[in-house]
Amino acid sequence: MASKSTISFLRSLQQKKFRNEEGLFIVEGPKMVSELLKSDFKVRQLYATSSWMPDQHTSLPLEIVTEAEMERVSGLQTPNKVLAVVEMPILEGPVNELSKGLHLLLDQIQDPGNLGTIIRIADWFGVTSIICSPDTADVFNPKVIQASMGSVFNMKIHYSSLADVLLKNVDGNKWPVYATLLSGENIYNSEMDTSCFVILGNESRGVNPVLNAFITQGIHIPRPANKSSNAESLNVAVAAGIVCSEYCRKN
Repeated sequence: MASKSTISFLRSLQQKKFRNEEGLFIVEGPKMVSELLKSDFKVRQLYATSSWMPDQHTSLPLEIVTEAEMERVSGLQTPNKVLAVVEMPILEGPVNELSKGLHLLLDQIQDPGNLGTIIRIADWFGVTSIICSPDTADVFNPKVIQASMGSVFNMKIHYSSLADVLLKNVDGNKWPVYATLLSGENIYNSEMDTSCFVILGNESRGVNPVLNAFITQGIHIPRPANKSSNAESLNVAVAAGIVCSEYCRKN
């Protein structure tokens, strides 16, 4: 049985302030916890109902709770069978060595669902790394974790000044920097180098003008010429999927 203090503590981890204070975050659900247990992330504690059966043997600390208790601590509309408390790795700070390949730069992405979906897309297409601006949504937000469907445990993710990352690129790697811009070149007609950066901008404001000086080429996902549409723009996660698909097709 979980104590009142334990329940209060677990509920507090739904908020960024307390996650940062404790250095812990929550992962919920059998599939998500199964992916977690395959990763290098350090699990502090598992809480589960008696109906949960792990995919593999685990010697991690496990406390059995009732369904009512799980409902009280869960951040999901439909509580799951298992919840893990996980240590937060350090993702913030200077980005030093970058491997060759595609690196997504996320500039002020605010919606947790968008961020989680982009992480899932990046994992699917084998993106080398994701670098988030400091004001991008928190990757340890439960909504990001859920939307990533476990891919957050597979990806290299950093939080750093994008301008600093691109300034280092000017001095070192000299990889091209693409950015999704309405004024950009048709993505289906443009080339994309094997090693490159792609900037995806804020959902409403687009790419921060501070980064314009670093952009080698703007790229644009055009509407079909023979189709009518009233949509103003594509969702940023959808755009990320198209960009990653095109990168893979070209390389």
